[in-house]
Amino acid sequence: MTFVINIAAGIVILFTMLVAMNGYSGSDAEWGLGAYIILALIISLSMSLGAFLLTGRLLKKQFPSVASVLIAIAVFAIAGVVLKIVSSLIGIGVAEFVRVNY
Repeated sequence: MTFVINIAAGIVILFTMLVAMNGYSGSDAEWGLGAYIILALIISLSMSLGAFLLTGRLLKKQFPSVASVLIAIAVFAIAGVVLKIVSSLIGIGVAEFVRVNY
């Protein structure tokens, strides 16, 4: 569930990023979009693994299973969205760097 939420948020952020990068040429924007996609996939996989591990840790502390899952999903979905917003800014920065220097 965490992975699906992160992927959905990543797609929304990607389309927002495309609108924000409207003035860039295609070759400059490709570098920024590529950087964002790589970072977004890494973040999605990391957040999913983190939610899995947190759920296991909470279950070991004898939390109810539904509560453990909901806590893990909430924590890592919110963290994933925040990190994806930061990675979109990094992607725009990469596109700007390529535009200015190359």
